[in-house]
Amino acid sequence: MEIAVIGSGAWGTALAKLLSTNGHQVVLWSFLPEESEVLDKTRCNPLLGGVQLPESMTFTSDAGCVKGKKLVILASPSFAVRGTCAKIAPFLEEDAVIVSVAKGIEANTSKRLSEIVEEVTGKTVVVLSGPSHAEEVGRNIPTGC
Repeated sequence: MEIAVIGSGAWGTALAKLLSTNGHQVVLWSFLPEESEVLDKTRCNPLLGGVQLPESMTFTSDAGCVKGKKLVILASPSFAVRGTCAKIAPFLEEDAVIVSVAKGIEANTSKRLSEIVEEVTGKTVVVLSGPSHAEEVGRNIPTGC
């Protein structure tokens, strides 16, 4: 399956690595182009303490990376969920499934992040929640979600 993971923090990177290791074609989106370049060059996210990223993973800062993807994992920080969803919304497939793994609520509205995703994208969202630690997922240590 082709999957886009939106957000290259520790959690997004760990999930992208797990999905890629499980045989999926994964693109990991970063807000900053220079961050995508570093991830591509080093195959390592410093937030995951030396976890090597598979050669099969690709990296981008182009919000259009969600085009053609049936599964989109939204792992942006809570303060950026609304803006990030606005960037990717025009490119989302009609039948795309969005999985929100972002934690928190929106500061100004106190809305759940899933509500923000639905509001901005017009899509129903699935939520994946912990307890889990990104560095453990990145190292393939079993966890519960």
